[in-house]
Amino acid sequence: MTGDTAGVVLAYLPDESILSNIARLREQVDRVYVVNNSPGDAGTSTVLDELSQDNGTVVLDQEKNIGVAAGFNAGMREAIADGFDYVWIFDQDSTVAEGMLDQLRAAFSDWPEPVAMAGPALRAEETGFLYDADHREGLGELQTLISSGALFSRAALEKIGLHDERLFIDYVDHDISLRARREGLAVVKVFDTVLDHRFGASTPATFLGRRIYLSNYSPMRQYYMTRNRVIMVRRYGFGRWFWEDAAYASKAWIKVLLCERDRPRKIRAGLRGFADGVRFREVRTIVQ
Repeated sequence: MTGDTAGVVLAYLPDESILSNIARLREQVDRVYVVNNSPGDAGTSTVLDELSQDNGTVVLDQEKNIGVAAGFNAGMREAIADGFDYVWIFDQDSTVAEGMLDQLRAAFSDWPEPVAMAGPALRAEETGFLYDADHREGLGELQTLISSGALFSRAALEKIGLHDERLFIDYVDHDISLRARREGLAVVKVFDTVLDHRFGASTPATFLGRRIYLSNYSPMRQYYMTRNRVIMVRRYGFGRWFWEDAAYASKAWIKVLLCERDRPRKIRAGLRGFADGVRFREVRTIVQ
């Protein structure tokens, strides 16, 4: 357990699996802030009420679903206000591995340049396989990290700010990673520790004789993914991050168009998102 590190877990209509994930996290950090993004839901209250017996876990009830960016920020602000030097953030679908925190913390001292955030390698929960890009060892500098499993230093957050809450959900992690790099801070992946993670309501399917997995994101998610992708291009240009993301987005849209249900609504949502991304009005202030 590292006394200067707090965990943040974002909860939205969670099932009981979130409790075992939090228990694993509590073995490595001094305190966990659980941000309840589904207030008023009886099932959520039943699950999270079990955390009341643990003095090291604090449930932060929100007035409504405030989104991923604002949700993470709510927990991160509490951790920083309470004096923690590192904040480790998760969504409810991620499972921390034993000893992961020590390995992530080591990246901040082992990397030759100042580090803003460090994250683990990713393994797909539904398949049990590492993602293709994560079949490596040691440390590596990336363009972006996904938010879940990312460890942030307080010093970096004071320099770059927290997540941009106007993005609401998708590309929140891209934005804070690219903002950190713009400020001269490194974004580091630790390939020797692995986070089990689930993307969307992933379900298996067969296409042209091959087994594939469909994310089945809602039209709302397609809207935000498209809108925020356009916003990222406007902010950061067509760097390496874009081409890596374009490869992923192309495969995802092929699955939507050929295999998923509710295609017309998802296509319309994507088109609206593109138009709104073009019209998005930037402001100078980043949420602190």
